[in-house]
Amino acid sequence: MALNIGQTVGDYRVIGVIGSGGMGTVYKVQHLISDRIEAMKLILPNLIDSPELADRFMREIKVQARLSHPNIASLLNALRLDNQLLMVMEYIEGATLQAVLRQGRMEPVRSIDIVLQVLSALDYAHAQGVIHRDIKPANIMLTAGGVAKLMDFGIARSLTDRQLTQAGAAVGSVYYMSPEQVQGAGVDHRSDLYSVGIMLYEMVTGARPISGESSWAIMNAHVNQIPRSPVALNGDLPDYLCLAILKAIEKNPDARHQNASAFADILKMVQNRYSARAGRRPASDFETAAIPPQTPAYLQPTELIKPSAPPIAVATPTPSPSITPIPSSGSSSASAKRFSSAELERVKRDLAVYIGPMARIIVDRAAKKAGNLRELYEILSAEVPAGRERAEFQATRPR
Repeated sequence: MALNIGQTVGDYRVIGVIGSGGMGTVYKVQHLISDRIEAMKLILPNLIDSPELADRFMREIKVQARLSHPNIASLLNALRLDNQLLMVMEYIEGATLQAVLRQGRMEPVRSIDIVLQVLSALDYAHAQGVIHRDIKPANIMLTAGGVAKLMDFGIARSLTDRQLTQAGAAVGSVYYMSPEQVQGAGVDHRSDLYSVGIMLYEMVTGARPISGESSWAIMNAHVNQIPRSPVALNGDLPDYLCLAILKAIEKNPDARHQNASAFADILKMVQNRYSARAGRRPASDFETAAIPPQTPAYLQPTELIKPSAPPIAVATPTPSPSITPIPSSGSSSASAKRFSSAELERVKRDLAVYIGPMARIIVDRAAKKAGNLRELYEILSAEVPAGRERAEFQATRPR
């Protein structure tokens, strides 16, 4: 069933069509009592007989009804019409991030601002036990005032609902799916952060880090392809932004940013650096000092471009292809064998006193090169300003 312009549905009058997608059609409507302009979504007529899609639509209503955040499109009402479910949503005047990206790559400052808003929405949603699982530019609306709104929780999963996805089923948009989604494995909030990392990579470079000639090839590449550093595509990007993006799109969830807040902390530091360059006073002296003025050799762009392991060639698709398991990395790497988790956490805390949240990324990188704690502290000393602060940091090394 389709709605017609001028048709009245309950207390709403249809005044236009916003768009159609895989789940349904969205109409621009006006509430007859308040005169407020809103958006009404209903499932596509040819899908109404699909119990799975009907359940998915009902889930979207219930999940979105639980969420109230300035960067999440609000659910205002839900109603039935001839055995169909309709959602009435906040109407957002603007364009999708996907539409903006068609014009090419975006300025890093604007990209970071948008992603920080998305991470704020995800931090809130994750705290409510909701994983979005379909983060992509088409699901981010941008208003004329620069506000980002996360939409479409149609395949979101609640951590308390174990029946939302059949075992082995991969859901999500192919270019932005995490390796664990590709493999049909269990996902948690870090899957959303991977998708955000892929999206931010595309925003600042104008290209996606994962590619392929077919959906299967792209999915296989998420598991096996080692992306180039963003600086290889945009030489103006600072190393620390590239590191933050590369950490977000690690194959192993344990090697990524572990929550949206941690990812946001790093991006705020990079944002502060851009503000300092533009002559604007940073938010605090601590944040200014959090990014060292010089980048040591082991973090130079030439190393960022070099993959940590050779990419595995994407095989020719077969009727029932198998995808190579997610490679081990991060806390299960050789560096983790040389250092215990407790040792690395202590080093991160010691370094964070001088350089802030970026210490978590820097220590993980440096630990891959150091053979023992003494070497690790020597490498990391280059990150701390010379003089009293560096001496203090070196003095924290366990004897």
